Amino acid sequence: MNDVFMEYLVKKKKTTADMLKIAAIILGAVIVSLVILFLMLAAAVSMGGTANEWRSMVFGIGMLLVAGAWYGAYLLMNFCNIEYEYILTNNELDIDKVLAKKGRKHLITIDIHNINLMARTDDDQYNSVYKNPPSGVRVVNYSAMNGVGFTYFMDCTVEDERMLVLFQPTQKMIDAMWKFNPQAIKRPKEQD
Repeated sequence: MNDVFMEYLVKKKKTTADMLKIAAIILGAVIVSLVILFLMLAAAVSMGGTANEWRSMVFGIGMLLVAGAWYGAYLLMNFCNIEYEYILTNNELDIDKVLAKKGRKHLITIDIHNINLMARTDDDQYNSVYKNPPSGVRVVNYSAMNGVGFTYFMDCTVEDERMLVLFQPTQKMIDAMWKFNPQAIKRPKEQD
């Protein structure tokens, strides 16, 4: 069998929770800016008319602090931009989380041979495990949740723990995985 190497990156759709985080970050930046501006105004009033150089220095420092608050808000909002990268190397599927197109965190490595069942979440013939996971089975969602492509679930064992993993692979990736475990990986009927 030839070596297999594939990568696929999906951008996670922002959830309501993500949008609320972004709104809270913006609100926090507005509040910090208003507090800084109020303190600048209070300092200018308390200095009176004789300390123009002090007032301009306070104004400059205040504007730097406001700019810093908004830059910090921008950085925090970028951490709500999440992408999942699926990397298939022979019989191993690695899933990484990419934050703000900068930081990368390895989430999981799945041996394709340890998949008990993999099918689309909308496949009524096989998805009873996905719809009603047994107690003690951890469910992790590494899909984009964006409605593009099909979401698949994997009932697999990772480091002696049974898990259900949701993800959105390409058809080419599914076909490559199928070659390593054809009994467990359910492709659409027209593919078999």
